[in-house]
Amino acid sequence: MRISQFIEQYVGPMVRLPIAGLDISDVSVKYLAFDPKIKKGVHGLAASGEFSVPEGIIVKGEIQKEKEDELSRIFSEWRAGEKRIPRSSFFVVSLPEEKSFLRVIQLPQMKEEEVEHAIRWEIEANIPLAFDELIYDYEIIVPPDRAKQTDHLDVAVTAFPKSLIEGYVRVLHRAGLSLAALELESQAITRSVVPDFADNISRIIVDIGRTRTSFIVCVGGAIVFTTTIELGGQLFEEHLAKAFHISPQEARLIKIETGLNRKERNGAVFDALLPIMAVLGDELKRVVAYYSHHAEHMHGASDAVQSIMLVGGDASLFGLETYLSQAVRLPVRLADPLVAAYPRHLFAVPPLRRNESLAFATTIGLALRSLRTS
Repeated sequence: MRISQFIEQYVGPMVRLPIAGLDISDVSVKYLAFDPKIKKGVHGLAASGEFSVPEGIIVKGEIQKEKEDELSRIFSEWRAGEKRIPRSSFFVVSLPEEKSFLRVIQLPQMKEEEVEHAIRWEIEANIPLAFDELIYDYEIIVPPDRAKQTDHLDVAVTAFPKSLIEGYVRVLHRAGLSLAALELESQAITRSVVPDFADNISRIIVDIGRTRTSFIVCVGGAIVFTTTIELGGQLFEEHLAKAFHISPQEARLIKIETGLNRKERNGAVFDALLPIMAVLGDELKRVVAYYSHHAEHMHGASDAVQSIMLVGGDASLFGLETYLSQAVRLPVRLADPLVAAYPRHLFAVPPLRRNESLAFATTIGLALRSLRTS
């Protein structure tokens, strides 16, 4: 069953406006909503914020069944206090990258309405779950060179364990939140940071979160590969706390103030973080190499990664861009998660600070779902 069909069992036909994004992680929930009214050619920002989730309720992206009522209560209390989001709003909610199965498969040329019937057999052959135990979605990848004719269709298939989806839907339904859609974090991030879905630029988006880092390989707006490692800002702080014999709170301040600056503290902070940075750099090298060996599958796409962009709460760590660029010998830069929502010529002052927008990249993309087609 497709994700949209599963949701309709709970909330009825899909809706479009007004929409708010909910980015759910193991430790917190970020939310953001655009104003449905257009002013000066764009949608203003209606609300954004974050609230914490106690440890143990969500573990590696999976809501623990015995904790569902507690999480529903947390959502209910937040919704009762958040007055800036219209009561009629529907929510687009993120699904955890580490629990997904993403495959790019090939089908013979056929009509679009025939794809859904053909996809089942490919899912059974390519995804290690019984068909009745998963919920899936798919996207036909349009060749970047749209004029080029091919003898087959490339289709990106995303699947999740059915039990995972059921947990998210139950919690939100009990909390009284109207659900519009569930989608992969990488889909939302790509929507927020890629200004032109029709280009043929091969990108890697590196999302450095609190407890994990995801690597998203995409061509234009089409995601062709993702992988996740358990490495994030929390691990940075743990290494600093151990090296300097300080509290996690003090370690967080040092991380923010110093980062990878070799000139500060005689390079001691850099040395403490270097083992983690080496792991991050090595994984990025592997992802770059993986794409270079599979690029021929993407018709019209470049055969090498051309752009590496950083998002996430720890993406702005001082010196990180330089370190990763030297590690992979490719240009690395901070992404602009507001590029799709607020073209620079329309807004002199963005509605979120740069560091905030990097942390809210997934949430921005979720909220953009009804305003921008992917």
